[in-house]
Amino acid sequence: MPVQNASRPDDIALPDIALHMLMNDSAPLLLDWVLHHRHVGFRRIIVHGDGANPQATALAEALAGAGLIAFIPTDRPGIAQVNARQIRAMADALRIETDLGTDFLLWLQPEDLLVVDTGGGHLADLAAQLDHFPDILSLTVQVAGGSGEYRYVDAALPDRFKRGTGGAKGPMLYSTPLRTIFRPHLAKTLQVARPQLKPKFARGKESVTWLNGAGEDVGDRYLQKGWMAPPEQPGLGFGHVMSFMAQDRETFLLRRTGSGEVLPFITPNHLSGVMQQYQRIDFNRTEVGAAVPDPQGPAARRAAFLTDRPEITQCHEDVVAEFSGRLDRLLPRQDPKAVDLISAFLAGGRITATEFDWPVPFGIPTTPPALSETDSAWAERLTRPADNTAVEADDWVDTEGEYEAAPARPAPSDAVLVEAPAWLSDLRLSGQAHGFYHSMPNYACTYVARSREHLLVSFDNLASVRENPVSREPWGYNFVRKEGWSHLGILSYVPGWFRDINLHRYLLSLRDSGFFEQFDQVTMFGTSMGGYGAAAFASLAPGCRVAAFSPQSTLSPQLAAWDQRYPTGKHAKWDGLFVDAAVESRHAAQVWLFYDPAVPHDLRHVRRFDAENVIPVPLRHADHKTALMLKSGRILSSVMRDIVHGHATLAGTMKAYRACRTLPEYVESLKAKAKRTGGAGRVKRIDRALGQLRNLENSQYLAKNISL
Repeated sequence: MPVQNASRPDDIALPDIALHMLMNDSAPLLLDWVLHHRHVGFRRIIVHGDGANPQATALAEALAGAGLIAFIPTDRPGIAQVNARQIRAMADALRIETDLGTDFLLWLQPEDLLVVDTGGGHLADLAAQLDHFPDILSLTVQVAGGSGEYRYVDAALPDRFKRGTGGAKGPMLYSTPLRTIFRPHLAKTLQVARPQLKPKFARGKESVTWLNGAGEDVGDRYLQKGWMAPPEQPGLGFGHVMSFMAQDRETFLLRRTGSGEVLPFITPNHLSGVMQQYQRIDFNRTEVGAAVPDPQGPAARRAAFLTDRPEITQCHEDVVAEFSGRLDRLLPRQDPKAVDLISAFLAGGRITATEFDWPVPFGIPTTPPALSETDSAWAERLTRPADNTAVEADDWVDTEGEYEAAPARPAPSDAVLVEAPAWLSDLRLSGQAHGFYHSMPNYACTYVARSREHLLVSFDNLASVRENPVSREPWGYNFVRKEGWSHLGILSYVPGWFRDINLHRYLLSLRDSGFFEQFDQVTMFGTSMGGYGAAAFASLAPGCRVAAFSPQSTLSPQLAAWDQRYPTGKHAKWDGLFVDAAVESRHAAQVWLFYDPAVPHDLRHVRRFDAENVIPVPLRHADHKTALMLKSGRILSSVMRDIVHGHATLAGTMKAYRACRTLPEYVESLKAKAKRTGGAGRVKRIDRALGQLRNLENSQYLAKNISL
């Protein structure tokens, strides 16, 4: 056991620790979770919303109105967007606290409770025992199992679940995860268990102090990797985290099935995966809990708090009523076999794998594939070993100027390709196991199913053609993945402008099978050659939206003989179907065309689109690199998001484009034009204006991001 420090908590300055959490259909736990951490001593708690249902949002807003938390609602509700919400919320948490200069940041899951095992059980007692608060403090997680509880009850978690992985009155029996308090400026990215440190700290160029919950130095173990506490060094003594991952079976099932007004049809794979996942984390080996007794207890604390707060009482009761009645709303929508299996599961029965077999109706909301935290982390490490919360630039790889491409060079015969493409890892490792890969001599199609709300169809550009043909991903794949949308990627291995009869026949077969009709909304997008593809194949999904960046309308010699920029494209077979994007795109609901009017050929192509559904977006000084300019200005994702959701307007898009005015490529083009038209004097005036603009933008950024 660690040696107790004789210092009194009153003698120790409590560090400023910001506590962040993302709701995950966890509103029934929210009130007790907030009250517990306020009792422990957290003065600043930020809750990121999940939009599960109106009752959940109302409770969070009521707690924020009472001054107990800061609440950040989400614009990505729904079970299909759970990964996108997590990535966004964790990135926001790190950005906010770094900008504010907060001393420390802690990320907890909604079922996690931080427990101080010394003194009176407060953060001040923990700080007193550590004497000097380290740069990083990793607390071991005790995982509580279901403790034989099968049905949901509105009661505090520590009062219901008291058995798990051990460590309360005996040894830890398993390696368990961490939860980490750390200085935000040390971190490159934030992960659930720990931060990923910036290279200079991870490699020891600048020293950091890293302790565990027993006050032991664990820097050598965790500096570069590692997120588990081993049984031989459990790190218990001063503090730990209780994680109620399993809870009762009803709660576990409902939280992984759906929470909206319309509950989904449960697929066999989903139900099987949820039940298997519960069995894996339902630890009930030995006692877990706090070393320091709580004299008041969570039930009494809740009752005392609610005495004079009728509005919060009502919000909590509404949340409990919705959750308690959800099973009765869910079961009538299910196949009788699923109902029988759920009933047996909730009664504590054992289920065999052969029982998960029933038809899934077409065209109704269904559950997404069951996703385990462990499997998703594995997939992330395979496809993104350096950073799994990529910034916008990493969401849009292969967004370059479009020039004639040299053929992709194959890897040497003795080379070993370590990384799998993200779409393949998603299909096989992340739980996103619904999809396909269809190969043709010069093209391929990848499909990853995530939701039926949105399908995005991407078309490669010439920069993509130059990439490794084995490990490459569809254009914009990371962006679509984060949003939780389904993605059909059209991969091109030749600069042939998709003029291939095999590709045409395959896409037509998808259309005729009803593939596109199963989605609420389809959006096709691409840049240059891919922009042509997005518009030219719009007729496959009438009513779709198109986002085409610097597109060609066609390279047919009969229709666009004046465009000689792409010799290989001109020599493709321009007969048959999908020849003229200006004609085919008339089937779309909206066609957004991004172009620089100073590029004569691009302007001429845009003018060929003459239907009423066309929305030209002139991006001056972007040259032929409109997508690259938006990406560099960090607005490409938000522009695409607005188009997909149908919220985009020309005025709003042009206003967003103003963020690109200080980019080097924009300024270079602007100065070149100024020099041609007004000489050195005009260039100097531009330099003065740019200086004033940068000062204004810096002050606006600080005001916006430090206002929490």
